[in-house]
Amino acid sequence: MKKLLLIGLVMLCCTSCATILCGSKEKVTFDSDYKESATMIIDGRRHKNVTFPYKANIKRGFRDTEVRISAEGYETQTIYIDKTFNPWALLNLADFMGWAIDAATGAVTQPDSEYYWIDFTPAAK
Repeated sequence: MKKLLLIGLVMLCCTSCATILCGSKEKVTFDSDYKESATMIIDGRRHKNVTFPYKANIKRGFRDTEVRISAEGYETQTIYIDKTFNPWALLNLADFMGWAIDAATGAVTQPDSEYYWIDFTPAAK
């Protein structure tokens, strides 16, 4: 009986490990040699007067994140941030509830990189 209780307690402690340890967002850095302010749109949310390097919170989840960067006199750049499996989710082991919570919060995924370089191309006149 004690062994069963101990196993149950361990499984309860391992519930939604990726959500607890990593959260539902991850900080990503965007950098460029462009020194003026730019505008970034990350999944529809506008970030004005951005200077580089710029750190932004990217939502975890199963959909890729679209980032559009624009600056006066330059072509708009678009970056798609792919998501990969978050190894912290493996701590859920066989706990179905933990996997469900991590999936619902998006914590089973993470951006495939923490750093993105932006090359600004002058706009054609």
